[in-house]
Amino acid sequence: MAIATARATAARDEKFFVRLEPVVEVIRAAIWSGRIANERPVSVMLIAQQESAKTEVLKYFFGTDTLRYVSDLTSSGLRPYKEDIERGKMRHIVILDLVRVLSHSKGVGERTLQSLAALMEEGETATSDAGGMNQWAKFPRIGALMGITPDFFKSKRGHWRKTGFLTRFIPVSYSYSKSTVDAIHERIKDGRTFPIPRAEGLPEFPNVVNISKDFSETLSAQAKMLGQAMSTHGFRYHRVLRVLAKARARLNGRGAVSAVDVSAIIDWSKFFTLTEVEL
Repeated sequence: MAIATARATAARDEKFFVRLEPVVEVIRAAIWSGRIANERPVSVMLIAQQESAKTEVLKYFFGTDTLRYVSDLTSSGLRPYKEDIERGKMRHIVILDLVRVLSHSKGVGERTLQSLAALMEEGETATSDAGGMNQWAKFPRIGALMGITPDFFKSKRGHWRKTGFLTRFIPVSYSYSKSTVDAIHERIKDGRTFPIPRAEGLPEFPNVVNISKDFSETLSAQAKMLGQAMSTHGFRYHRVLRVLAKARARLNGRGAVSAVDVSAIIDWSKFFTLTEVEL
């Protein structure tokens, strides 16, 4: 009963994010992906104009045990998190101001992204730099949750494609329609504000979630379509769609992916290209 009440309250609070519920749910599932056994945490980059609540959506989950929030970051700045990453306590890093990270000198910014990219995909190993030797155990992986404007993303897209960083995350691209803008102004006029953060009640240990062959086939077909739209093979999309489906099942208390999970993932995937979805 307490869980159902908490979910109902959270659902009411999310209405303050005018028409952003699908984006909030994608971030929630990505967070839960960090507690799915034998899977890598899903990384997400929100791509939308200024004043589109990107930061507020990310901050909504503040207090969740597996998240660590930063406004700025360098490669050496990851070291204080090393023990939590290796032990699996930290599953995502939430970067509230990616532009600030990229505004460091070219060498510092590039090294930061490459260190982050390694943790997001193949896992980090030994590194040696001016700060000395840093040995990582068991190739640990984490996800990253970030936000950026379309113009800034476009300015970096070509370079990120060359370095491989572009394939480390799924883009979630959206924009506001005129009716949404008007609705937000009405909320502001009425004195409404963004909801207070609500930590996710994640399981302490990774959980096994099963997925049937039929549902796997459906997600595979969708991943191939996304891959064609993004001029890739779609392999990472395939993995991400499966993990998100498992995560959505688990956050709803199920140990196996159901048709409603697959349907939700297919609907969410319209956000997963660089074409803005108007809300």
